[in-house]
Amino acid sequence: MRKHFFSQFIVVAAVLTLSLVNFSGVYADDPYIGPMAAFMMSPMTNRISLKPGETYTGSFWIMNPEENTISIKYSLEVKSFYRDDNSRAIFEDIEGRGQIANWITLNVPSSGSILPKESDEVFYTINVPEDAPAGGQYAAITATSVPPDNNDSSAIAVKESIVMAHTIFAEVSGETRLSAEITDLNSPSFLFDGNIVASSKVKNTGNLHGTATYTMEVYPLFSGQPIYSNVNAPVKKLVLPDRTMINEIVYEETPAAGIFNLVYKVEFENGEVKELKKLVIKCPIWVFLIIISVIIGFVMYFVVKAKKRSRRQKELSI
Repeated sequence: MRKHFFSQFIVVAAVLTLSLVNFSGVYADDPYIGPMAAFMMSPMTNRISLKPGETYTGSFWIMNPEENTISIKYSLEVKSFYRDDNSRAIFEDIEGRGQIANWITLNVPSSGSILPKESDEVFYTINVPEDAPAGGQYAAITATSVPPDNNDSSAIAVKESIVMAHTIFAEVSGETRLSAEITDLNSPSFLFDGNIVASSKVKNTGNLHGTATYTMEVYPLFSGQPIYSNVNAPVKKLVLPDRTMINEIVYEETPAAGIFNLVYKVEFENGEVKELKKLVIKCPIWVFLIIISVIIGFVMYFVVKAKKRSRRQKELSI
């Protein structure tokens, strides 16, 4: 394990990585962290291609970037990894796609500590078996911080354990298959309150991970200009083999009332595309009740008027 003082550029790059990367691996039960995180990792994701029989070497950095932190102790562990239907990380094997965890060897001690303004580079080796199955393999190397023993209030200290994960998305060459089923595209047709929302399910039916892309546009009735669109910045989710990804897009600033045209589109990396076009009506409950009351009033008015006309006709016929 190698330690050194790293430049301000590395710190900025690490912060950007943590804020932008979609496959974040930070999981903790309400940890207390000071003005800046005192325990960081970069990169947090590694997407690689492997061949049976190959030996691959990778690395990542664990960092303690602040000057006024205390020394941070941590432990390392290799685990199988997958994402559940809501994209949460689950550190366990599923249907053999986590075999790669058994192929990984840490080339450093399984525990260490980092002084303020220092970093550790963690090296690991992946020895791919000759009979490795083709397709996706997924693992995570977790770094768990150890809470400090002292109560130094002058330091920015992580008071609870934080688990960060360097997630490995590997593609083993061979007979790979990228395919998916896109189903359950849905959006409510009528809203009393709340926001316009569209949802869907994408099931990866292949043996390789692929990206699902989600876009939504909302147009006022009789207008060709969208009042909401994420086409230029679509939502992207990585779906693992044999997993189903449930996703929804919410128009957070939906007007209080109106009639809208919704266009919701889901596309998988293999070219599979499904689209939902729908008319959505939003009407506050009090407006709805007024409309119903007016309709009932009109109905009662015409019923009473019809009865009076019928009574007059009977009287005239006598």
